[in-house]
Amino acid sequence: MAFALGALLLATCIVKVVRLLKASELSRAALVERQEVVFADAGPVVLCIEGPPLSRRFVRLDFALESSDGGAVAGRANWFRLRSSGFSKARLQLLTYLIPRPAAMCCASGIGLPQTRDAEHAIIFAKPHAAAAFGYVLGMVVAGWLLIGGIVLFALSVLPMAE
Repeated sequence: MAFALGALLLATCIVKVVRLLKASELSRAALVERQEVVFADAGPVVLCIEGPPLSRRFVRLDFALESSDGGAVAGRANWFRLRSSGFSKARLQLLTYLIPRPAAMCCASGIGLPQTRDAEHAIIFAKPHAAAAFGYVLGMVVAGWLLIGGIVLFALSVLPMAE
């Protein structure tokens, strides 16, 4: 029973955290010097970078977000940078901005000259999702305990006891 519950909970948490990452994405921009980004709602947004694992393309880059009237939007560094990684892509949260009103804004990256593998990289703006992701990770830990506990209990019930 614990094994089945753990397996079901683990699969559910994995599917939900993948859906959360996809649903939180507001916009995806190509890796260029300046990019216009339209925000439909006011509120906090998180700047993420995405590229191949172990890519050095984002090293020593500074990002700035400017409103349509030319004023800078203040960003703050995240204390806990969420990272998600797969075989072909890795994503890292860098900064959190508070968007004062729905508007088109300009994202400046200081990326310099284009390089051949820039198509594999992206700048992503997303809704903050750290708390929900943390909850799903805790769910995966509990599911692991149930899964391992179910295996141990099953093995104890099947194996003969030493006398």
